Amino acid sequence: MSYWTKWLWLLSLSYVASVQAQPLQKTFSDWQITCNNLNSCEVRSIPGNNGLAMTLQREAGSDAPAQLRIDYGNRYSGKLPGGALQDNLLLDGQRLKLDLKHWEVETHHLLTTHGISIDEFLAQVMDADAIQLLYRANATIGLRGLKDALMLMDEIQGRVNSTSAWIQRGDRAGSNVPPAPELPQVRLPLRIPQALTQEESSGLIDFGTWRVNSDNCSLNPLRREVSVSPLSDDKALLLVSCEMGAYNVIDLAFEVSRAPPYVSKSITLTLPFSPPDRSDNQLELVNADFDAVHGELLTYSKDRGLGDCGVATRWQYNGRQFVLAEYAQESTCDAWHSSDQWPILWESQTVVPQDSGSVEMQQLR
Repeated sequence: MSYWTKWLWLLSLSYVASVQAQPLQKTFSDWQITCNNLNSCEVRSIPGNNGLAMTLQREAGSDAPAQLRIDYGNRYSGKLPGGALQDNLLLDGQRLKLDLKHWEVETHHLLTTHGISIDEFLAQVMDADAIQLLYRANATIGLRGLKDALMLMDEIQGRVNSTSAWIQRGDRAGSNVPPAPELPQVRLPLRIPQALTQEESSGLIDFGTWRVNSDNCSLNPLRREVSVSPLSDDKALLLVSCEMGAYNVIDLAFEVSRAPPYVSKSITLTLPFSPPDRSDNQLELVNADFDAVHGELLTYSKDRGLGDCGVATRWQYNGRQFVLAEYAQESTCDAWHSSDQWPILWESQTVVPQDSGSVEMQQLR
């Protein structure tokens, strides 16, 4: 390969990884992989409701840290009985041989960030069928799909045929692995809006009640709720509950002038990517909550009452519109991740405007 051909090839790899970071969450047999907008990826064994799970995490970039952990028990199960993992793991019915010199060892938790230790462990288990707990037969980590999930991770991070690849390893230097894409920046508004007066709140709630009665909402009018919050010194956010399920409420959102005659426009949340298993990028406001002080709009959609799967988002109002700041999703309902542990598919950096009027916002962050 000529110098210029090689240089263009490496440049194209860097461009693909840095610009085309499309978040994803996908399942391969016994494994789920999640990669975010920075090409940071996590693969986890599923289902986790048997109590035993393995997780591998790796960030993008040539010197990116990696982590491998095996856990028995979580927040949902609480502490489980039984002996130490290091002495009671089987690989296809035989004792799993672990060199734990570079591992953090607890009774029911094993963790390492040591690259060689991770490579040695993967080499041992990659072509096996399952890891099993000696004293609990149904506590297993199926290994079908692990190789496919790690191969996809290598492809997304541009590691294929490099010395840092986990699956298709080659002689390309690890230093040639493309860097992570740039972290998107989300700007805060210049200043905290003035609080609504009692007169403003009453007028806006009356307007919101009239507005929702004229919209096509399935929720009984007696159960509909209207809330108002300041967006800026001349605009307010109007949230109106419109539909209700067993544990989710879908809201309508409007940007409304704070003083009559009221002028309103519907607020639509548009994601910068298409979420897993969807072709569109529009997000419903589910269980919405707004923090007027920080200008943050939160949504939290549960796929079932336990709250172990669903979608949680955080949107930042920048003085003009709501911009996605964070998106987390857990597609597998297996009583393993609570909502604050759902894998992150989109993250950003909050930027405080460099303006004399932004001092109070900066002090609140």
